[in-house]
This record gives sequence, C-alpha cells and structure tokens, in this order.
Amino acid sequence: MIAFVKGRLDSITDSSVVIESNDIGYEITVSSNVINKLPKIGEKIKLYTYLYVREDICMLYGFNDIREKETFISLIGISGIGPKGAIAILSELTVDELAMAVLSKDTKAISKASGIGTKTAERVIIDLRDKVKVENMTAGDMMDDEDEGTDSVMDAVMALTSLGYSKFDAMKVVKKVKDKEKKSVEQIIKEALKYL
Repeated sequence: MIAFVKGRLDSITDSSVVIESNDIGYEITVSSNVINKLPKIGEKIKLYTYLYVREDICMLYGFNDIREKETFISLIGISGIGPKGAIAILSELTVDELAMAVLSKDTKAISKASGIGTKTAERVIIDLRDKVKVENMTAGDMMDDEDEGTDSVMDAVMALTSLGYSKFDAMKVVKKVKDKEKKSVEQIIKEALKYL
C-alpha cells in the first residue's frame, strides 16, 4: 500500500495531479477540494493516498489529510458508491460539511454531488450516521466549540431552520457571521440571511 506521496507538483488537470518523487511521476486522482488547496507547479507537496485495485483497474487517489482519506474509504464501502462517486461527494463537500449533512440528515447537500441521487444520498446518511461523531469534527467544522456553547448562535440556527432552511445550510451561514458571540439572535439572523 502507498500511504502517501511526497514530492514536486509536476502537473494538474481537472481531476488529477502528477507528483514527481525520486524521478517517478505518480498520477493521482483527486477531488476539487484537493485541487483548490494545491501549491504552485514545481513546489513541494504531500498527499495521503489510497490505491484502488480491481481486475481491470489500478488507480491512486489522493487526499489533503488522513480524515479525508478515511472518509473516502467509508464512502466506497457503501453499496452503489464507487471511487468516482466518493470523489464527487468530496468535491462537493469537505469532510466536516459531509459530517454535518449526515448528522442533520440533509440529502439535498449530498445529492448536489455529480452522479449522486437522493436514494444514494439517503444510503450515505444511513451508513455513515454511526461513524460520524460531533466530537471528531475539527476546528474548521460547521460550528466551533465556542459557537456551540453560545445560546444566541444555536437559537439563530434553530430560527433559520424554522424558516425552512436545512440545519446544514443554517449552520454554514451562521458560521460566517463575524463576532457572533457578541451579537443578539436577531443580529446574527439578519447577517446570516445575507449569505443565503
């Protein structure tokens, strides 16, 4: 198993990169979230990798960190989702956004991924709900620890969901509000609505 590839970024396409390491060019399929975080061509890079092997295919998939790789492995373990579908989901949602979508049972957020329908999104939620835990989400998740502890922030999220927005979308926009811990529920809602 190739755990990671570290070397010089040689080239980038819409769905893959080539990393040169010890005079070997490794072509690695990646999500658009990985592509968005790439350094400039010629610079050093390290991607965690997963080698996918079937009788007629052998492909290397790359990820920014271990959590992203583990999420990919969980996704391809779901019936009906292969590597292409898993990469599509990870292109549409970050690991934490996917976790939030699973926790809030938001099939719409997951089915925005290319080739993922509502039934497949429901299967993702059912299969991942026991694996996703709020305490495992990072500081870059949908809500920071200090946000979750603020009554006005959580009240604002609940108010937005009562207006018909999904919990996923509500948490996403409330997170964007600056200095929210110093603001009233009304002020947070007013500013959050600008992002919807």
